[in-house]
Amino acid sequence: MKKFLALLLAAMMALSVVPAVLADDVVEIEFQFHKGETDAINAMTAAIEAFNAANPGIHVEMNTAGNTEAMVSRSQQDDLPDIFACQTSNTFELMFKAGQLMDLSGQEFLKNIPATTLALSAYEGKNWRLPYSLSCYGLYVRTDIFEQNNLDLPTNWTELMDVCEKLMAVNIWPFANPDKDMVYQRMERMMSMLSDNDDEFKAIANGELDPKDSEMLSVYAQASLDIAKYTNPKSAGAGYDESYQMLLNGEAAMTINGQWSLGTLLGFNPDLKIAMIPLPDPRNVESNVIVSIDTSFVISSKTKHPEECLKFLAYMAQTDVAQAYTDVEGSPNVINGVVYSVKQLEKINDAMAAGHTALSLNAIWPSGLRKALGLAATDLIVDKDLDAFYEAAQECIEEYYN
Repeated sequence: MKKFLALLLAAMMALSVVPAVLADDVVEIEFQFHKGETDAINAMTAAIEAFNAANPGIHVEMNTAGNTEAMVSRSQQDDLPDIFACQTSNTFELMFKAGQLMDLSGQEFLKNIPATTLALSAYEGKNWRLPYSLSCYGLYVRTDIFEQNNLDLPTNWTELMDVCEKLMAVNIWPFANPDKDMVYQRMERMMSMLSDNDDEFKAIANGELDPKDSEMLSVYAQASLDIAKYTNPKSAGAGYDESYQMLLNGEAAMTINGQWSLGTLLGFNPDLKIAMIPLPDPRNVESNVIVSIDTSFVISSKTKHPEECLKFLAYMAQTDVAQAYTDVEGSPNVINGVVYSVKQLEKINDAMAAGHTALSLNAIWPSGLRKALGLAATDLIVDKDLDAFYEAAQECIEEYYN
């Protein structure tokens, strides 16, 4: 935060020596932000204020109602904001393909992105976005509960199930998860450990593969039932906050979630003894951290102010600006030179640094599939009916792929 305030102060000092600009000459840029977490909004707000202070001829105005559904609605009305932030989804790739988003290929600021990340964020070889921050998904553990019960952190599925048994033996629920409305996300992230493509789903849609013979579906389904067996029953009606409270209160020792939850957990209890580790692979092979590009910046092809929009993206791509942003927002940042060091995420960072990562399949699944298939995954947790899950999954996959 100190770094960020210093950046803002420097920008304001720069403003003091720039001749005043008449209001009529100020270019207004509409920016739509897709994240609702307090830390993310604070980080983005401060970045924009610093940019506006350093560029008195441009005023970026941020709105925070920019989720995927809102952007789809605005694209259908041909009324996209000048700039907006988005998560990885083929919804936005289709907007780019339709000519609604500016082609950023060859822009100088993209040189401050690692080539591998830039390749992952491209569509048909073209760069339609400035990738910015990552989300990573894994297993949160209450390290104090583990220490009190002489438990080692699990590194594979067998060890995880053994930990669950030992926790149950001392009347501690192993898991508290936000199962009320977030099963779809856990399902997609777990399937992302099992495959880096959607070939099995395409084969199911074409009638070439029985869902029961799909590794993604069958391995996930059994792992999901394993987790359900050891999950606090309150999880069925729990959203994020309720699952957090069960973990904070010691009603459970673990939760499966993303790194974005850490700030909220520590906000409730700054002294919480917790760590995030890679979620063990159900196949008992080496575990990968599931990652996705969580925040990207794009420009509407219809903006009346392309130069000013590009200037804003170039500003955000600066290492010092990205460092200040990530220090507040809390997610790993892809801009070259940004240092990310969070004690509670050490094991996640070590795994990522060693190349043990898997890309979220939401980047390639048809838009809407994740939530639709998540309904079948939720029913599986409730009913424990594998046949019904496979049947529902087949119907869902056929609908979205055909």
